[in-house]
Amino acid sequence: MSIPAESMASADRPKKRQRSFLSNLVFWGTVSIFGVIILLMSVVPLTLGAYDDNHRDRIECNVTDAKGDDNNPMGRRSWSTPDVTISTSDCGTLLYVPGSGEAANDAIAAELAEGGRFSFEMGQATRALQGVFDAIGMTPEVLSYQKID
Repeated sequence: MSIPAESMASADRPKKRQRSFLSNLVFWGTVSIFGVIILLMSVVPLTLGAYDDNHRDRIECNVTDAKGDDNNPMGRRSWSTPDVTISTSDCGTLLYVPGSGEAANDAIAAELAEGGRFSFEMGQATRALQGVFDAIGMTPEVLSYQKID
């Protein structure tokens, strides 16, 4: 008795690998999660910034120290963003980015470093999410400041 040539040829061919339902579910679930993360990382900052531009809030804090910084470890001025890091006893660390250059930032930092009570203007969304920023290691940005006493 002989085996037909058609049967023998199909028996010698390797079987196509089929993905199981579970592996498809894991793959597409992972792709979806990464898609959502990328969407959140791009849309949320833009939305927060747009909301903060039109909705402002004032907070009062006791300033303990301030330091002007150019945020540039390499010393190149082409891509640095000069800012002032403000330490407070009751509001945590705040960031002020006046955009007026390193010399002006040092003068602002010297004024703030004297300490005392200051009023800071910041966006409402930033203010509401200040605890989240602290948890993920981000410093909330203030838009202006004014000495109270």
